[in-house]
Amino acid sequence: MAFTDFSCVYYNEGDTMGKILAYAALVPYVLILHHASQFYGRRDVYEGVIVAAFVLNESIARGLKHGLRHPRPIATCTKLDICDSFGMPSSHTQCIAFAFMLHLLLHLRGWGGKSLGTRLIGTCEVVGLAVAALLTAFSRVYLGYHSIDQVVIGGLLGGALGAVCFAILSWRGWDLIPSTRFGTLLHLKTSWVLSDPLRQEAAWYNDLRKKAQ
Repeated sequence: MAFTDFSCVYYNEGDTMGKILAYAALVPYVLILHHASQFYGRRDVYEGVIVAAFVLNESIARGLKHGLRHPRPIATCTKLDICDSFGMPSSHTQCIAFAFMLHLLLHLRGWGGKSLGTRLIGTCEVVGLAVAALLTAFSRVYLGYHSIDQVVIGGLLGGALGAVCFAILSWRGWDLIPSTRFGTLLHLKTSWVLSDPLRQEAAWYNDLRKKAQ
């Protein structure tokens, strides 16, 4: 058996497909780090909420695993040394399905007010996440970590929680946080009211640059 350098996802040595799928299974971790870096760099309250939602999503998956106590596939759990852990639902699949649904809804939100560039980039992101979701789900079964039903339940639950997260983001109470002492100290902001934040921020900065010249 061989394994990836990060997170130790095992695959059969010499199995090229298994190696590709093993690394595909790491995409959920990359997404969490992406949103955490977005929150740190942009100081947008909504990115912070998304990071918290990712953590909560993972906690729900782990809680269900210990509550349902559904065994891993018997045929492969011994080889992978995971027979002492539970597999319902697949947390990897749940995480990537959560991200896909959330990004899809964010992409469709305010469609009419978005620029062509934003639409194209957003579409590429959503398509990429859809492919990543399929690869992650397939990898969990192919590599022997989960059964098909565990992956399907993880995908459905993750998609549903992604939709719930999107609904929570629309709560207007988040707009009050930047004006608090904590928000002022960390220079927090909210961009939910903007349909195309990056385009509008770029226009604002370009206007400031022209005035400074």
